Formats: sequence, C-alpha cells, structure tokens
Amino acid sequence: MKHLLVVLIFSCFVIPLSSVKASNESNQSGELYVHFINVGQADCILIQTPQHKNILIDSGSAKTQKRALAYFHALNIESFDAVIATHPHHDHIGAMAAIMGNFYVKAFYMPDVYHYTRAFKALYDSAKRRGVMVFKAKAGSKIDVEPDVKMAIIAPLQEHHAHLNDDSFVLRLLHNKNSFLFMSDAGKQSEAELLENKSDVKADVIKIGHHGGASSTTLPFLKKVNPEAAVITSGHRSIVGYPSQSVIKRLRYLRVPIYRTDVHGTIVADSDGSRITFSFGGLKARKRMPIKNPKKGLMKKFERVTL
Repeated sequence: MKHLLVVLIFSCFVIPLSSVKASNESNQSGELYVHFINVGQADCILIQTPQHKNILIDSGSAKTQKRALAYFHALNIESFDAVIATHPHHDHIGAMAAIMGNFYVKAFYMPDVYHYTRAFKALYDSAKRRGVMVFKAKAGSKIDVEPDVKMAIIAPLQEHHAHLNDDSFVLRLLHNKNSFLFMSDAGKQSEAELLENKSDVKADVIKIGHHGGASSTTLPFLKKVNPEAAVITSGHRSIVGYPSQSVIKRLRYLRVPIYRTDVHGTIVADSDGSRITFSFGGLKARKRMPIKNPKKGLMKKFERVTL
C-alpha cells in the first residue's frame, strides 16, 4: 500500500507531497529517531521515521551549514520528504538554500511571513529554482507522515505578532504512545494563546523555545506540557546568556531532566513507540544506561545514553 506524506489544511483538503511511492522497506524495529543536531545557538532537527522518511525542521545558520550537510551525508541521506522552516530568522533558515541545493526536497513548509534578509531571499530563490513545492501552512495543518507517525502545526494561533518569534511554527509529533513538542522560538505570547485555546500541548519531550531564553518557557505552560525530558539547542558560551537561569530553574523545579547541545553535543532521541532513549554525541554515541533518578511517574519510559 502506498503511504505518502500529506498535509491537511484545516481538515478541508489533502495536499500530497509527491507522486513518488514510499519505500516498501521499513525499519524492522519500528523506531523513530529525532536528531537535535549541534549547530550552535540555532535549530536543526532531523526526524527519521520507521519507513525511512526524512523530515527536517529548520537548518541552522549559514555559519554551520557545512556541519549540517556533513551530518546528513554521514547518514546517507539523499532526499527529504519534508523540510519545515518554522520562521525566517537566520539561525533557523540560514542553511536552507544550501540544503535545497544538495538534496532533493519533496515539499517545503513555511509560515506566511516575510522577512527581508539575505538568508530569506536565498531560501526563497533556491526553492523557486529547484521547483520545490511550497506550502504556506498554518496552525491546524496536520502532516500524516505514515500510519504510526503524525505531526501537527499547533501554532501560531494569531497572525503577525509584535515579535517575529511568536509567529514561529510550534509542532507536535506523535509516534504511537510517545510525543514530542518542538517550540522553535515561540515566546510567552504564543504560549499564552495555546493555553487560552486549550490546545493539546502534552508531550514526553519538549524542545525548549528560543534556545532557553527568558522570553519563553513560562511555568504555567511547562506545567501543561508536563514533559519527562527537555532539550535545549544553545551555543557554547552564548554571548546572550542562553539558556537563561530562570528557565533552568523552572525545569529543575518541575524535576524535568535537561539535555543541552552546548553541553552534550548532538542529541538523538530514539523512540520505539513506547520508550524513548537518548544518546549524546550524535553518530558517535554508543553506551546506554537508565536514568538513576527518574521523575515521579516516569515508569522507566526513558533511558539515558552516555558516551
């Protein structure tokens, strides 16, 4: 049976990514991998599904594009089923043009927001030149990746916020019983709108908003997400002081284990649909050990991987 990655806009119509058949081969273990690639204070998140689909959320900046490209080549990636630009800041789209120039991209998703910068123009020109299908997705769009993997864009719930970060896509990924929440750079305003809307933000793993900056990750929102682990994509010795100590304190107050790219390097979350395993150091990670002091109610769902 053919399974295509599709997006459902406001549950009204379905847009297929391409007419290319999905591979009949599947990951025999049924595992999904989420790679939080260490590209400094920037976002570059790769999702690899059991049926060998590759989904990229943001690309990092132009400064670290060689690192991102090398990582993808090391995984023998030749194409992306979907590339998602959460918002047009350079630390999220700076390497997008290079990625489109080096890999076949079946579909590209971005918010209906313009940002007149060199990185944005390079991305837009590259997508046009390569003939990539561009979808201006919105909150409510659902991406049916494959039978056991679903993704939804749940924010922004309003248009044209005072701060561009609050126009960021917030994405929720489901793999059977496991869930991930990718906050991009969404801040307090976007979080408040999600709470007011009573959106389902519950997640086992949260990618903390805006690299751990104080403009995101309010305590009421964290309590609603109720995560069992948090990932922060931040740069080593950040000149702006990310992650904020206030965010770290909130996470510690709720006893949420914290994994940081500036401390652990590339972080890979391995989901089998009921358990999630973390590894540090990207492709070099090997040894595994369970978390010694899991959060109350964790039920040993997570394992921690160390080098």
